[in-house]
Amino acid sequence: MKKIFIMVGFSALGYTSMAQSNMTLYNMEPIPQRLSVNPALAPDCKWYLGTPGISSTDFSFESNALDFKSLSNAFVPKAGTDSFVFDITKLSSILDKETYVSLGINQEWINFGFRINKSMFTFGVTEKVKTRIGIPNDLFKLVFEGNGGSNLGYNFNFNIALDVLHTREYFLGYNRSMLDDKLKIGGRLKYVQGFNVIDTKKNDIVFRTDPNSFAYKVTADIEVNSSSPVFADSAARSDLVKLITTPGGEGFGIDLGASYDLTDRIVLTASVVDVGRIKWTNNVRNIKSKNPGASFEYRGIDIREYTGNSTSGGRGFEALADTLLDVFALDTSHTSFSTGLLGEFYVGGNFKLNDRHNLGLLLNGSFYNKKFYPSMTLSVNSELGRILAVSASYTMMRGSFTNFGLGLGFNFGPEQFYLVSDNLIGLATGNVNTFSARFGWNHTVGRKKNG
Repeated sequence: MKKIFIMVGFSALGYTSMAQSNMTLYNMEPIPQRLSVNPALAPDCKWYLGTPGISSTDFSFESNALDFKSLSNAFVPKAGTDSFVFDITKLSSILDKETYVSLGINQEWINFGFRINKSMFTFGVTEKVKTRIGIPNDLFKLVFEGNGGSNLGYNFNFNIALDVLHTREYFLGYNRSMLDDKLKIGGRLKYVQGFNVIDTKKNDIVFRTDPNSFAYKVTADIEVNSSSPVFADSAARSDLVKLITTPGGEGFGIDLGASYDLTDRIVLTASVVDVGRIKWTNNVRNIKSKNPGASFEYRGIDIREYTGNSTSGGRGFEALADTLLDVFALDTSHTSFSTGLLGEFYVGGNFKLNDRHNLGLLLNGSFYNKKFYPSMTLSVNSELGRILAVSASYTMMRGSFTNFGLGLGFNFGPEQFYLVSDNLIGLATGNVNTFSARFGWNHTVGRKKNG
């Protein structure tokens, strides 16, 4: 289990780079990177080249309950020292809801594209890390309220979900204008290398205190699949370069998108991205309960066992330990498995005020841990001359309703710089449970004249 947490740290922190600043980026026409959220939305240029390594650097944090300010306040000074300790009681605001936390990191290494008549061809290489953690409210309910009083006879469900996916994608994209440019379709076929994964299938641990006997009953059913260089054998670890460059899994994915001019002023768009699977075959570890659903009832230790008044030999604690080990016993195997790419979809509409300004409505949705997570964005999008593109947005998502975003694209001749975030106000105040930032540098040639 310790190695699993090491892998989480490696995956989430090992790259200074995937964010969901995509809600604002989606409507920034001059920026080529919006092809990543809808491959039909080609930029307004004949060809582009992202500056290798810095064409897109992207980070996101999202939670339905935790925010930066609360997390910061939970670190309190330790008496008599210069250090800090984490005080979980400061997070009582999450007591009444299941909490999820999502971290995304995305680094674009290569990205270029070019037009031939009404078609555009694109190619790129992108590193992605997606980390999602689901924390049941029962865990905090037990911490804050204990297992007595009204919680007697209550089933505390400790079904913590942990999923990590670290991949490298090589994509080949194509989009084309049709029907007198009213319809635009696009797609990106992706070969995906997987480097780290934690896939939590089950982590069902139930704790209950009997209201009559006050005995504790614990039931456990755990199943986790993972793959990482951390799990490589000693021979493989001796070749560090090979270790970190050899994928643990391979697969394919696809992005699909479309845009249709319903009228001269109304444009409808839709896309699905990151649809596909990876098969993991190298450095695999599967952890599964030996006795799924097995339960254990604990009534306490008979103190007489340790005062000489019992003939049991004082094995109360040892028997407890043996029983717990039996309930939580885990089998470890090394069998290949498959995972999805954690896909999502977008559906949007834009109303053109004129050639340079439009209003946008965008819906986004994804699924995690058998739950649906939607969001909705309203935006105002403008091109101010040929130099500046601006997109101002407001996003509502599950558990977060104060997300005001801004996207800026600067074009100085062929040089293009951009900065996009879906929540600037939250960043400034610290009272934010969702934040994203994306920035980059492209070279563009042959932009349209009506910008």
